[in-house]
Amino acid sequence: MEIPFPQLPEQSKLFTDYVSDFESLRKYFNVNYSDDEELRSHFAKVAAQIGPRREKLVELLRQQNARLNKSADYEGLLELLSRENAVCIVTGQQVGLFCGPLYTLFKTISAIKLSGELKSRFPEFEFVPVFWLEGDDHDLEESNHVYLLNPASDVVRVEAIFTSGETESVKPLSEITFDASIEQVFQQVDAILPASDFKSPLMQLLTESYKEGATYTTAFAAAVTRVLGKRSILLLDPYAAESKKILKPIFEKEFQSFPRTSEEVIKQSAELEETYHVQVKPRVVNLFYIDDGARRGMEPIGGGFSLRGTKRKLMPEQVRTILETKPESFSPNVVLRPICQDYLLPTAAYVAGPGEISYFAQLKGVYQHFGIEMPALFPRASATIVERRVAKVLDKYHLNVLDAFGDFESVMKKALSAANPENIPGEFEKVTSQIREAVERLDPLITRVDPTLQGSVESTVSRMLHHLQHLEEKTTTAYRRKNEEVLQQIRKFQQSLFPNRELQERVLNFTYFYNKYGDEFIELLFRELPTYAVAHTVVTL
Repeated sequence: MEIPFPQLPEQSKLFTDYVSDFESLRKYFNVNYSDDEELRSHFAKVAAQIGPRREKLVELLRQQNARLNKSADYEGLLELLSRENAVCIVTGQQVGLFCGPLYTLFKTISAIKLSGELKSRFPEFEFVPVFWLEGDDHDLEESNHVYLLNPASDVVRVEAIFTSGETESVKPLSEITFDASIEQVFQQVDAILPASDFKSPLMQLLTESYKEGATYTTAFAAAVTRVLGKRSILLLDPYAAESKKILKPIFEKEFQSFPRTSEEVIKQSAELEETYHVQVKPRVVNLFYIDDGARRGMEPIGGGFSLRGTKRKLMPEQVRTILETKPESFSPNVVLRPICQDYLLPTAAYVAGPGEISYFAQLKGVYQHFGIEMPALFPRASATIVERRVAKVLDKYHLNVLDAFGDFESVMKKALSAANPENIPGEFEKVTSQIREAVERLDPLITRVDPTLQGSVESTVSRMLHHLQHLEEKTTTAYRRKNEEVLQQIRKFQQSLFPNRELQERVLNFTYFYNKYGDEFIELLFRELPTYAVAHTVVTL
């Protein structure tokens, strides 16, 4: 089953237009991802653009994957990437606890599947999937927790709180190391998840990845590649010093040409804002400085650059010296991150979520400014997982997945109507119509007798309907008490498919499903998820 994106709650209009009518947005993007001729020409440009940097990139990835990657055969992907006709299918995400929400896994699977599909359509190229480990990010509050469902279908938040007092929100995730308190997180997960045949291997996977001494980046890398099992994807750690050395020309150009990058974003955003909500707000300088482990924004002031949140200031000659000797001291913001990605990698396509597609729409001029080919953007797979127990509730009460996104009262009434012959809403609606019809028949008579009574007629009807509505509410409440089991099942149904009133893929962590179904859950996702999204997929377990 597929659900059109506009029927989902809180969908970006720009994203839904991108999926349904690319041509209406063509001027904001470089390549139509559904046009093979455009793609073929684009792939050739990207393969040629990296030129002599290819050898350096392959060596960088060889070093990093030897340290980070736990998948079966990443060496084979490195061999492919070394060829002159090889391009990358990239996706990426913040390196969150236990791989973050489900959509992170969906993005990864999309990148792997897309690499295979494009190879069958364009055999003259090699396609290598790469995951960009976003460890430069410093949003610890967004990355330090996961949500699970307990056996009662309550949404439970599990959070990594460091006994060392690690709460600094400006410290890059790649600099944050797990301490002994991670054991408390495992204890919480163990208490929430019920016993199963797959619980022991799941806990082993988590404890071997998110262990004391690991960073968010190294732990995420180990976990995601273990989860993939026999499937391989290359990992790129952009925070590492060896990555930043290759990125030095991008940093130099940003310093030399500011505020040009911001001007390009603002110019494109002004046009977009006539129809859409824009995602990204640029800075005058779109770089951070890593200052004693903290990621500080840089603002030009008095001939130098002040570091946000401090009284420190770097002068241009200091910046030049740091760029030459220690380029890893700089970190791109959200505007410059894609530019860094597509300078480091021959990115033929990027597998993006709805928010990412929206902010890429603001960046075409920035790509042109840096002389980099903007990638084709493929929408990541989007899905809701329906377990068998939930599917039974759907069948029993004549519901569908869209009902999960509705308000509880409406879904409850629909379920109660299906569960019992007493159709309370329907009967009250009938009586309401009958009252209106009866008064309408009296209305001409009353008006002929005394036209001034017209207002009394209307107020009488209003009072009658008000009392009737009050009676319906009281009857429904009493009916609820008699049907508590139905109400509990509906609550669990909504919590499973629309937890915290958000799409399931944006909330639940993979561990909830893996604990129940093991590797078969991952296999199911590879079988059932589309390579890229044209609609929201409902996957039934």
